[in-house]
Amino acid sequence: MRRAVEARGPAMEQSLERWVNQNTGSFNGPGLRELAALLERELADLGFAVRVEPGGAVELPGRGTFETGPLVLARSSAAQRTPAPPRFLLAGHYDTVFEPDSPFQRFARGEPGGDRATGPGVADMKGGLVVLLETLRALRASGDLARADWTVLLNGDEEIGSLASRARIEAAARTADFGFVFESSRRGGGMVSSRSGLGQFHIAVEGVAAHAGSAHERGRSAIRELAHKILAIEALTDYARGVTLNVGTVSGGSKRNIVPERAEAWIDLRYDEPAQGEAVRAALERIAAQPVVEGTRTTLWGALHRPPKLLTPAVQGLLDRQAEAARALGFPTARALHSGGGTDGSLMGGVGLATLDSLGAVGGSAHTDREWVSLASLRNSSAAAAVLLRRLIRKPLSARSEPEASVVGRGLSARSEPQASAVGRPLYAAGGEG
Repeated sequence: MRRAVEARGPAMEQSLERWVNQNTGSFNGPGLRELAALLERELADLGFAVRVEPGGAVELPGRGTFETGPLVLARSSAAQRTPAPPRFLLAGHYDTVFEPDSPFQRFARGEPGGDRATGPGVADMKGGLVVLLETLRALRASGDLARADWTVLLNGDEEIGSLASRARIEAAARTADFGFVFESSRRGGGMVSSRSGLGQFHIAVEGVAAHAGSAHERGRSAIRELAHKILAIEALTDYARGVTLNVGTVSGGSKRNIVPERAEAWIDLRYDEPAQGEAVRAALERIAAQPVVEGTRTTLWGALHRPPKLLTPAVQGLLDRQAEAARALGFPTARALHSGGGTDGSLMGGVGLATLDSLGAVGGSAHTDREWVSLASLRNSSAAAAVLLRRLIRKPLSARSEPEASVVGRGLSARSEPQASAVGRPLYAAGGEG
């Protein structure tokens, strides 16, 4: 299997270059649809029954309502039904954080003879999609693809929280025995075993505009109100408990000499225990509902869009099998790591599916214009994943685990009445990985 994968190294690099050069920012509908069609053809060539479903309508503050990228859903069933074949869910995303106006647009190889390439989404996670497809190709060549039931689910809204695709991911996870997500893997064999939960929130303040010189006292500064709220929000961070809040973007006002009528900010939340997410959400609602500047009003929008991914005995069993496969191929043995970053593996784990979610290519600096991938890891990761899945087919583990505690993401809003009030004492203080 390893020799078969290695022989396809040049073809894998060509696919990666072609896909990276196709912009698939989460809001680039035409680009997302074009790559979805390419992925549909790849899976159909492997013998899967494929359908491409419309994404879904999502409303985001400042952007309005838009349709997310399509969902590529592919299925293949075992040729024999006795004994019952294992059911695998393989998942990934093809959207990136780089929109068409980003200066970072093209795939580029490093030094001649070197192992690195850079480009938007080269590791997160178009390199992972190459690994996923090559894994399936290797299993088809060995005859193992016909010995299991397969569902492949590729979404185009992961980078904005999988807000439209979440329900379909969870539904697919409930009918599988094992889940695998091909996000980038770590150098030296590191394998993510647990992840923080994620939340995203938007806070918008309405004040009263006034001339900054002749009528300053008549104004109600939205920026001043937002500044108080930002301090209260970031004070919720508690590193010791694994809770972090980051006010990542702030905007407001119109001119230097006008008391600002509007101000807004986006907030990122990371947390390690389900109850923490609900507690922070409630704290944010209280902060929004308690104005400091009399005459201002605040609206809070938000969602706990990914629950924490916990290290369960079933996940540990998969990690052990992955380490065995790596050793058999002479690769570094995986080290179990906790990550503050989120993936759709958290949604799969949240409904009880034992899931590994860092089986893709080795890479780093995701979400920056330095994003890179190891080209050799395209082959190595594909071989390791193929051997792991082959062994699970031939010697299955106990499949389902009890559902992990899950926080259901939902939109919310809280409006404050225009009255004087002091900001309440913060619950705790936060910090988290993006």
